[in-house]
Amino acid sequence: MKKSKRRLCLSCVKSTLLFTAMLMIAGTRSASADMVPMESKSSSKAIPDAQFAELGSAHAIFEVREAIAQCRQGKYEQALPVLREYALRSDIGATFVLAKLYQGGLGVEKSDETAAKYLQANVDAGHGPSLIALAEVQEKIQPAAAIMNYKKAKAKGDPSGSLKLGDIYERGLLGQKPNPKLAFANYEKAAQADSPLGHYHLARCYDGGIGTSPNELLATRSFLKAAMQGVPYAQVQMARRYYEGKGLEKDPIAAFGWLTQASQKGSTEAMVLLGQRYEAGDVISQNLDLAGRWYSNAAKRGDPTGQYYLALLYANGKGTQQDLTRAYVLLYASAKSLPMAAESLKVLEPKLSKSQKEEADKMIAEAEAQRAE
Repeated sequence: MKKSKRRLCLSCVKSTLLFTAMLMIAGTRSASADMVPMESKSSSKAIPDAQFAELGSAHAIFEVREAIAQCRQGKYEQALPVLREYALRSDIGATFVLAKLYQGGLGVEKSDETAAKYLQANVDAGHGPSLIALAEVQEKIQPAAAIMNYKKAKAKGDPSGSLKLGDIYERGLLGQKPNPKLAFANYEKAAQADSPLGHYHLARCYDGGIGTSPNELLATRSFLKAAMQGVPYAQVQMARRYYEGKGLEKDPIAAFGWLTQASQKGSTEAMVLLGQRYEAGDVISQNLDLAGRWYSNAAKRGDPTGQYYLALLYANGKGTQQDLTRAYVLLYASAKSLPMAAESLKVLEPKLSKSQKEEADKMIAEAEAQRAE
């Protein structure tokens, strides 16, 4: 019975996290140099307070807010009647959240078509954030319409539209051929609106010659603008530039500072780099304990590089007690993404005793079972 309750709890947590994620309109990409999250004006809050002031009576505002709070707790069945009632009354907030529930299949049968209908109603009522949300839903069912709506958002001055178009043209998505020049033009448009991610993507273009001639000075300037506005990927780039002396004078201390800021925003790349600096002791005094902590922070977030370097510390007993079992488990996890981890795994496996290998296999099986829940 205890196991059953635990599964139910995990399920509730997952659905609640999914609902929270669905309320964030921004599209996402990976954290590599050419794939980072896109942004949206409504990324942090589904229904800004200012919009509630336009929704009608105080009673209506309270009921919609209460329904949204119930959704955040995973109580979708309790919230749905209220959301549907106020959506029929053209309540923007209720309509928006109801659309996100249908988009994510939360408490209702998943339906992008139904989500699109609700969002279209909001767009017709002049609700700007719903235009980007509608286009994102349409990417799967009506790619041409999605592109058209991103262009409409761009024309209205929403940098999210420009960023989305830049991504589409850079990677050749939604039936479009890759067009680096159009990608550059759209990223530049977003940067002109002082979009933090616009500055970041523009910097990438200047750095890699995407749709324009490479320009180290302009790349550094744009990375700096994005970094100062809190984009962790740009902060990591500034750290690399200071550390390598790329585009500016070497300054290891400044590099360390940017890495610290990026790590505070959850950048696993920054965490690994901080771990390397503490392990090497080339910028700050060597501290193997802190190196292990930074690698561990990245590893816990599923970063394969963090898993790899943490495994090496355990395998060599460096800064910690040697633990070949834990090292094997970490290398096994990171070997799926890193060839160097796969090679290290082959070297380590013969060194494990029978009991250590059995324990490692058990830990791996348990971890994979948890991921499957």
